[in-house]
Amino acid sequence: VEIHAESDSDLNQQVIQVNTLIDELNPTEAVEFSTDTKIYNQLWAIRKELFPAVGAVREAGTTVIIEDVAFPIEQLAAAVRDLEILLKKYHYDEAIIFGHALAGNLHFVFTQAFETEKEINRYSSFMDDVAQLVAVESQGSLKAEHGTGRNMAPYVELEWGSEGYALMQEIKRIFDKTGILNPGVILNENKNSHITDLKIMPAADPLIDKCIECGFCEPVCPSRELSLTPRQRNTVYREISRLQRSQEDPARLAELEKSFKYLGIDTCAATGLCAERCPVDINTGDLIRKLRQQHSPIANVIARWSSDHFAGVTTATQAGLSVANGIHTVLGSKAMRTVTKATRKLSGGAVPLWTPSMPTAAGKVTLLASDGLAHKKVVYFPSCAARNMGTAKHAMDNRPLADVTQAVLQKAGIEVVMPSKLSEKCCGMPYKSKGFVNTALSKSAQLEAALWEASEQGKLPVLMDTSPCASTSIELMTKDITIYEPFRFVAEFVMPHVDITPQPEPVMLHITCTSRKQGLAGVMEQVSRACAQHVIIPDDIQCCGFAGDKGFTTPELNASALSPLQRQVPSNCSEGYSNSRTCEIGLSEHSGIEYRSILYLVDKVSEKRVS
Repeated sequence: VEIHAESDSDLNQQVIQVNTLIDELNPTEAVEFSTDTKIYNQLWAIRKELFPAVGAVREAGTTVIIEDVAFPIEQLAAAVRDLEILLKKYHYDEAIIFGHALAGNLHFVFTQAFETEKEINRYSSFMDDVAQLVAVESQGSLKAEHGTGRNMAPYVELEWGSEGYALMQEIKRIFDKTGILNPGVILNENKNSHITDLKIMPAADPLIDKCIECGFCEPVCPSRELSLTPRQRNTVYREISRLQRSQEDPARLAELEKSFKYLGIDTCAATGLCAERCPVDINTGDLIRKLRQQHSPIANVIARWSSDHFAGVTTATQAGLSVANGIHTVLGSKAMRTVTKATRKLSGGAVPLWTPSMPTAAGKVTLLASDGLAHKKVVYFPSCAARNMGTAKHAMDNRPLADVTQAVLQKAGIEVVMPSKLSEKCCGMPYKSKGFVNTALSKSAQLEAALWEASEQGKLPVLMDTSPCASTSIELMTKDITIYEPFRFVAEFVMPHVDITPQPEPVMLHITCTSRKQGLAGVMEQVSRACAQHVIIPDDIQCCGFAGDKGFTTPELNASALSPLQRQVPSNCSEGYSNSRTCEIGLSEHSGIEYRSILYLVDKVSEKRVS
């Protein structure tokens, strides 16, 4: 219940009146009224998530039904009781009722199976009784605020009468002579339309069986304009699973499996942002990573081999980047793009896409000499991306990220410690995202042991210069090691010990999906605004879609996810910042400006504080 008043005294009086009424009901539990923004937002969140919460506890294979009806206000209390009686009569014991009491509007939510004739008949009889209660006995409305749809279409004539119904049909025929406009919705001659062609919700995988296909996840999915959204992935996979069990239509199953390989699996960024929006915490990315585990034996062998020879793989990667940069120097950007596009096309997409934003080789990471004035130590782990990838060919600052990071730490009076045998180490994220779970855990454990030793058994904080690596390590590691990505580390350990003069030039800020999941968006904005007077966070971009290496192997995902970006870059802006080296490659390509680590900006605008 939310109440409003013109003054505090009137509001307090209303609270007293409502509480007096509530006390007369002898409630076993009660929540106090609150004017605290945080508390009442939490209460509204509970109210808004009642519908999906019912869906989360339903039996696998059942569907969530929600309806909205309205009663005359003077009959509302009796109508609630009568509706409860009907729900109990038909054994919808999990059902809930909520709504907008001031308007006489009620929602009721329940779960229903449609797999047997008995279940369908139960549902049909219940809906008949609901329509009688609402439209006839209470003279209310079978639809209070949402569209009529097929579920209530059989009862429109009951509510409005034969004469009114005939008039509606006549009006529709004037505008829709051939009956092609939304046929069967609102007006439907089939009095069984609500129990015909029913969509079942078959069990597919425990990771997604709770999904009620509400679509809350869709606005944050980077592939929503390219292939499928999380809701659609779940729906298609349910149908694939049903066909695999029933074996009723092998041809359709084969077609769906073939299409799902690209539309469902290959183009999923698997970032898990969908779980952030899902009222029941479904991470469709977990399902996709599980499906990616279905590798051939040779693929598993290759993954293990690359893990065991990671230093050599790193050297080969740097060599490849150096060769590409050399060819770029000779051909120029335009010719290089033309040649590599043709090569990728001829290879059937096997050759990664080259762009002018492709980095040069980073060179060997070296530990810079300390000035001896450090007041604190930190373990710095340069990510694989930072160790392999230097700046783009025409970067504003061509220093490798590892050098810039150490320069910032030195300004803040922080001594750097690096783990041993750095070139062999990896957080495991590249393997995890591709479904090589055991290899990912092995690499993570190897890094964890090195960090545990370097951090003096967890006494020193660990800085990772790339957000996805920090996020993966926090998820997979088991020891008590405090791991930071750049923004939070700068906010806690650097800014208090340096003098920053914010630059007047505007900057773009990209908040990575891993940072969003860790709740760091506010910290990222805070640090950026301390370094620049004008910070632009683009709308409609929750994830860049680069997703590790998909910006190279499935570049259309990156392009689609960042399609709104370039038009939001001000004409006087030439630099963007983030905390993921690979994301920054795609951001640079699709924005028209250079994106780089926030540590470059911090280094640019900061000076060592003189005590």
